[in-house]
Amino acid sequence: MDFDEYLRLQQSSFVQYYRCLPTSYVNNGHIDEDGNKGVVMPPSALDRLSSLEIEFPMKFRIQNPATGRASHIGVLEFVAEEGFIHIPAWLMTRLGLAEHDLVLVQQKALPKATFLKLQAHTMDFTLVSNPRELLEYNFHKYACLTAGETITVTEGDKRFYLDVVETKPEDAVCVIETDCEVDFATPLDYVDPPPQPAAPAETVPSQFTGVAGRMDGKPVEQPKPPAPASRAAPGGSKPKGGLRFGGGASKGKQEGGGAKEPEQQKFTGTPYSLQ
Repeated sequence: MDFDEYLRLQQSSFVQYYRCLPTSYVNNGHIDEDGNKGVVMPPSALDRLSSLEIEFPMKFRIQNPATGRASHIGVLEFVAEEGFIHIPAWLMTRLGLAEHDLVLVQQKALPKATFLKLQAHTMDFTLVSNPRELLEYNFHKYACLTAGETITVTEGDKRFYLDVVETKPEDAVCVIETDCEVDFATPLDYVDPPPQPAAPAETVPSQFTGVAGRMDGKPVEQPKPPAPASRAAPGGSKPKGGLRFGGGASKGKQEGGGAKEPEQQKFTGTPYSLQ
């Protein structure tokens, strides 16, 4: 963004350069650096935002001008020293920021999320008994999500890292009070099970294939061959369903062919409301 565009945007929206510091520098005793999902801005920012018609909760685009990297985040409070913004350490790392680096902050109106695709870093996440409840509990800490970033969710003492693979309807979305479908990609550390060795074929002893005879030289009556068995209807048993990653569910039998088999359960998201 050049200086002329910067001045033009300031007339009708909130856009400001700040020097950044970690949120751990805010000495108020209640900001958890590891679980912090918002920035701390100076009081003058609140004065400026109050004069604009903005959407609540407030959401901001934080950009590193040196690299062009950007993400989106909410705000915790307005108690920072003038000219500075306090940013969570995880976001500073993602944007490649060091203390006192210059950042560009813009207030943004983001659409509500309709779809998220997440990818866990470890298979441990597949053992979570209620992923929906876990996400709803943790997502209230996030005002918005951006495709390409990594978020942290916790369950008791357990910590899970999830990559935001895809968001809809845009690459940055609001996840507060929205009906959102969530899908899960294969965890990063998933390994296909080794193939089972083929069972050796059974060896059947050779049967007598000669011609029978009688002591008096007369021919032996040969037994009539058995009538051919009726051919079974085509089709057979299907493999049992199980947990699958990234694939479709098995199809049931067609009508008239018997009862439908249960579909395989795949590790995927289902539509639910994130409050």
